[in-house]
Amino acid sequence: MELRREDAVRIARAGGALAEAQAVALFDVVAEQGEQLAAQGQRLEKLERRAGQNSQNSSLPPSKDPPEAPKRPPRKRSGRKQGGQDGHKGASRTLVDDPDETVKHRPSSCRKCGRRLTGDERVVGSPARHQVIELPETVVVTTEHQLLKVCCEDCARHTRAELPEGVEHGAFGPRLRATVVMLAVMLMSRRATVTLLRDMFGVQISLGSVEKILKQASDALAAPWEAIKAAVQGAEVAHADETSWARAGQRLWLWAALSATAACYRIDQTRARSAARELLGDFEGLLISDRYSVYDFIDPARRQVCLGHLARNFQAFAERPGACGRHGQAIRAAIDEAIRADTQARNDNRALDWHSGPLNDIHDRLMDTVEAGERSHTLELSRLCATVLDIWPTLWNFTEHPDAQATNNRAERAIRHAVLWRKTSNGTQTDAGERFVERILSIRETCRLNNTPLHAYLVEVHAARLTAQPIPSPLPAQNAA
Repeated sequence: MELRREDAVRIARAGGALAEAQAVALFDVVAEQGEQLAAQGQRLEKLERRAGQNSQNSSLPPSKDPPEAPKRPPRKRSGRKQGGQDGHKGASRTLVDDPDETVKHRPSSCRKCGRRLTGDERVVGSPARHQVIELPETVVVTTEHQLLKVCCEDCARHTRAELPEGVEHGAFGPRLRATVVMLAVMLMSRRATVTLLRDMFGVQISLGSVEKILKQASDALAAPWEAIKAAVQGAEVAHADETSWARAGQRLWLWAALSATAACYRIDQTRARSAARELLGDFEGLLISDRYSVYDFIDPARRQVCLGHLARNFQAFAERPGACGRHGQAIRAAIDEAIRADTQARNDNRALDWHSGPLNDIHDRLMDTVEAGERSHTLELSRLCATVLDIWPTLWNFTEHPDAQATNNRAERAIRHAVLWRKTSNGTQTDAGERFVERILSIRETCRLNNTPLHAYLVEVHAARLTAQPIPSPLPAQNAA
């Protein structure tokens, strides 16, 4: 039976005024300590939940998972044997039609009677072809340009020749420069680049030369980066995401926005709405992102909230005991069904409509479970469910456009290489370094989206810089115009 304050007063009065005062004071101390214990219990519960966060129940990336995080469930085995299945179209390396060297081999003896073959015998049929691919001992070609000085027979004036157009004024040509940039994109440090070029190719290059090549490449890629940014801003469907960045210990933010054929990265000092506006501009298409409020300047009719993020949010509640856990499990299960329905529809190349068909049933069940969660006695779950109901139309806009998806996985995958860059290099040190990172990341991902070899494109960039020609764009022709 709980002792109330008035009960303590009544009991104390039986013992006089002094006993009453002492009893009341003692009761107040106990009540205050009870409130403190309750607050500490709530705080401890929050800390335990925060410590239990992982990539499956929060927005943390898998790289942040602690060792004790639950392992992802293994995929259900199909029961088929490993390797290619019956009817699978095999893939093999094709023989080149114009090998650099051809060596003909004749048999030395007859495989039936053993007679020694002299080499004068008639060749029959077509030869069996076997090609071996090997690197040459050195792939470096050093070209010396000798600028001759001649004497004029009329005036005796000496004149020295000038380097012709298209000849690099520095010591390194376009392919070598493209290779240096390529190694930087592949997360190789400046010092490792110097070592690799020296040991594998015999190139003598200094750290300063590597840095100079990267700076010149960054300057050359400024115009293509602007073209990529414009292409993303004019896309019908775009994905957006952001992650932390670092400059000399200062926390910055790397933003990414990508369409089907273009990917633009930008490093900003803030994670505020101004940075999102700077990247997206006057975007009028459908934007797929998480629930982050900086994207709220996009009309809800043109915004798709990532269902994958929501699933992880509700997974955190699904792991709690009692009614809260049951609500979280039901909501998470319905969201997973919606994601699977979207994936299956895109694999089958068919449209989805949440007003009818199988997705309509999922839509209704998800709304029922979210409304039940809003009535939950768990305040955090109730607030999240209320927020989801407020943005409800943005959960289903992926059904309005054939190129839209229910999740933001494309942006999350596109940003992983930037995360690896940050981890291996600890970020950047200067503003110029940040411009190089955002430009070369944009070029790399855009080339990947368009199946364009990155190294070949970088060679074209350096060749155009040499001849003062416009820097080519990695975008498809219709977007580059």
